[in-house]
Amino acid sequence: MENILGTRMKYLRERNRLSQKEMAEKLGVSNVQLSRYETGARKPDPETLARIAGFFKVSADFLLGLASSVHDPKTVYLTEQEHALLDEIKQHPDLEKVLREMLGSPKHSIETFIKMWELFQGNEVYRKDHLI
Repeated sequence: MENILGTRMKYLRERNRLSQKEMAEKLGVSNVQLSRYETGARKPDPETLARIAGFFKVSADFLLGLASSVHDPKTVYLTEQEHALLDEIKQHPDLEKVLREMLGSPKHSIETFIKMWELFQGNEVYRKDHLI
């Protein structure tokens, strides 16, 4: 039998860059218990399932495999780090305005901003045949 719940929990945990130990602490369960949930050896009780769904801001239906989408396409879910960055941007009205204008332009995409961020972080960014 397929372990949809465990697979989706692991996906969400890894997407949020959490170790099993970190996630277990945040959920108030043992690391062993979380490992058993992810492998399908055990299933969380309804209260724990609700905590997991709330923690990741997804529906229990998604965790259980009853919904294929993590969330409603009109809803944007942010990690704590992304939420903090958004709060920082909002404190700089000029920056927020520039970002809104650029993101509204057909010339720019979110992928472009990700590449720019990588460049600002000092990572190697390639333009066609050479390093920028």
